[in-house]
Amino acid sequence: MKKTMSLLSKIWKTFFGSQKTTLPTPEITEVVKPISRKKRIEMQKTKTLQIKKHLIEKGSIDSWTAIELYGVTRLSAIIFNLRMNGHNIDSIPRTAYDRNKELTNFTTYKYINYNGVN
Repeated sequence: MKKTMSLLSKIWKTFFGSQKTTLPTPEITEVVKPISRKKRIEMQKTKTLQIKKHLIEKGSIDSWTAIELYGVTRLSAIIFNLRMNGHNIDSIPRTAYDRNKELTNFTTYKYINYNGVN
């Protein structure tokens, strides 16, 4: 074993000289870290609060508005949670033409305020 190691070290010195050489390291790329459960819950609460605030201030919201303004792609889930927390939100089914000139169905959610504001 010792002869093998010395033979390998002689070969190494022959190719690379007696100086210590470092092997090239691969390029380090940015690693996307997964979002922790706690952070995910905080983000969900933030989006819920944004949608709640929008409903109270503007009176209504639809999926496209939620995507454009807040990046919310699951508006119906947020509306469901707000309803479970006691908010009165009405669903208004709508139909419109999409960019392909085909009829599409969507829902507009309206905040019902019993103080007579909305």
